[in-house]
Amino acid sequence: MTRFISYSLCALWLCLLVALTLATRCSNCADVLIDGRVYFVDADCYSRMTRVRMVLEHPATIIRHHDFENYPQGITPHTTAPFDYLIALLKKILDCGFLITGNRASPWASQTVDLAGALVSPLIGVLTAVFLWGWSQRLQLRYRGILLTLFAVSPVLVHGALLGRPDHQSLLMFLMAVALGAEWVLSSVSSRKWAIIGGAAWGLGLWVSLYEPLILLSVVIGLRLVFKRQALFTRGSAIQYGLMAGLFAMSIGIEGWRLSAPDSTLLHYFSNWEKTIGELSRLTPLSPLLFRWTGLLLLVSPLLFALRFRADRRAIPLLLFVGATYGLTLWQVRWGYFFVLVFAMSLPFQMSAIRWRFVAWTMFVLSLWPVAREWERLLYPDETAIARIAEERFDRVCLRDAAEHLKSDKLLPVLAPWWFSPAIAYWSGQPAVGGSSHESLSGIVDSARFYLTDNPDAARNLLLGRQVARVVVYDSDRVLETSSALLGEPVPENSMARMLDRFPSSAPVFLKLEYRNQAFKIFAAESIKP
Repeated sequence: MTRFISYSLCALWLCLLVALTLATRCSNCADVLIDGRVYFVDADCYSRMTRVRMVLEHPATIIRHHDFENYPQGITPHTTAPFDYLIALLKKILDCGFLITGNRASPWASQTVDLAGALVSPLIGVLTAVFLWGWSQRLQLRYRGILLTLFAVSPVLVHGALLGRPDHQSLLMFLMAVALGAEWVLSSVSSRKWAIIGGAAWGLGLWVSLYEPLILLSVVIGLRLVFKRQALFTRGSAIQYGLMAGLFAMSIGIEGWRLSAPDSTLLHYFSNWEKTIGELSRLTPLSPLLFRWTGLLLLVSPLLFALRFRADRRAIPLLLFVGATYGLTLWQVRWGYFFVLVFAMSLPFQMSAIRWRFVAWTMFVLSLWPVAREWERLLYPDETAIARIAEERFDRVCLRDAAEHLKSDKLLPVLAPWWFSPAIAYWSGQPAVGGSSHESLSGIVDSARFYLTDNPDAARNLLLGRQVARVVVYDSDRVLETSSALLGEPVPENSMARMLDRFPSSAPVFLKLEYRNQAFKIFAAESIKP
């Protein structure tokens, strides 16, 4: 009877964890599901979903080149196949679900690709929560509930697996949680099973991205060399790193080597471009944003590690690892996903310095005040935020309307503000000059030059050089502000963006207004033969 009650309580706790994790990651439902259609959170998501469509059309294809951005040159992306095929698999599962339930007439049944893209990250977030629950339960970690609660509600971890955000960060967070969980087990015991699990997670992580997993792995190996060098030469380590190396070698054999030297355009404009990308911004050491992610326990974390050092010498390497991810987050905000994940996974170890559960839980709950304030801001925005959110939703709908007008059996390459270009390419099926990645920077720069110039001949030559057939125009003030910041040039009085936006009837002879809605205009470049 006691065992039954224990199992029931564990099952109840797991169900509550899954429900909370899923609820927080779907809190933006109103911004993603609009009028019975799916809209993704940011530009990179549309690039990913264009890849998924290509995979569904040619299932045996590994996509090594993008023709749909930086047209006509295209790019060789750093994006890899595992996440593409994961979304494609989820699409097939949804198709089967609609077929089995007899709901094929549902409007969502015809949008299973978009639904798969919208749902994949929240489902991976739930899978990560389940792993952390099982891992902490198996190790009987004290205060594991604190770890699981922070994972479920931390705004940055929620954003990494948000509804409508088919970004590989969600998959990386899962793989890194598994890899680091295995490293924690192997730091105290030798386990062939955990060596295999860790090696597979590291290998798949390196396949998905050669950025964050590679740096995290380097830090782990560096700490092992300093604090437990002999552990690198055990049979378990040979299995772990051998499997990791094998998976990585397989990924190179399948995908090819994607890294290349940066060109002159990237070198010249990258520093200006990265200032427009929120995930590449920097933080101060005590930035309020950090506490909105972790709570106030971050302030006392060094003290808790120091208290734990008396009983467990692993406190020092773990503190250094948390500190390394903290430093990386100060350098680039995008590291916040992994810093908070590592911080949360370390909390059971840290909080074990506190003998009394009531005191520990009281500290944790009170420390969540900044996190709660952030959720209040997200769920109950002020009037300014409400107006901004409404405008963004309106722009999404208008952009989709404009993009669908571009659908054609003919090839009609599009020049548009680069942050809209991936969505236009996805919805219209037409390639775009711009893109959202740094690999598309030459197309981004040319787009900015077009909107900023006041010389019609220069604008026409740029369209000819890029083989542009259609030009999309948006709010000129926003386009010019971003273009000026990117190029480091002042805005001329009679810029092309301002003329086409405010005085479309005065457009140069080679541009003819073809379509307009409340937010966008489309001009046909008549000198370009589609």
